Amino acid sequence: MTEKRDVLTTQQAAIILGLSTTSVQKMATKGELAGWITPGGHRRIFRSSVEQLLDSRKKGLAGVTGRLTLRILLLEDDHVQIASFKAILRRMGHCVELAIVNPATQAIDLIRAFQPDLLVMNIDSELVDGFRLAQVIEDEFGMKGPDVIGLTSLSLEQFKKLSHIPMRVVRFEKQLNAERLCGYLDALTVKLLGADKRPVTS
Repeated sequence: MTEKRDVLTTQQAAIILGLSTTSVQKMATKGELAGWITPGGHRRIFRSSVEQLLDSRKKGLAGVTGRLTLRILLLEDDHVQIASFKAILRRMGHCVELAIVNPATQAIDLIRAFQPDLLVMNIDSELVDGFRLAQVIEDEFGMKGPDVIGLTSLSLEQFKKLSHIPMRVVRFEKQLNAERLCGYLDALTVKLLGADKRPVTS
């Protein structure tokens, strides 16, 4: 019984960290989260490793997150939502380079040019087939593509029942929770710094 409480699936770890399962898999592969792969091919993560990452956020991650400029692409056409998102980013204090794209048909071209670390989009919008766009990103960029936050009014249970959701899409409520987004950006920064592929901010 103790072992079950001390071990998480990648999906469980992703929910706790506010990340996609793809991001957790990447972090585990690179050794940023401790765990192992079962004989059946399923990855397991030590809960203690996840808790250490959560603790690190609370103990001065502001100094770490300030070392890297995150490139965020926001796919949105509502000026109120755009202003709200910008205001949340300002309050967080992360170093962010924000690009805004509309219509969605330009998103893939901008992803190629801008190379964002994170794509944020309203997947409920009638103007955007967010799931299809996320799948196109999955097909074209694979593991090198950006993380994707999908803003939706669907409940978590409804979201999980959708069979066509690419693994990289993380569900966020449309009424964006600033604390959860901050934690997500913290974890994303740690992941990118661990990958050692991005120059730090001087």
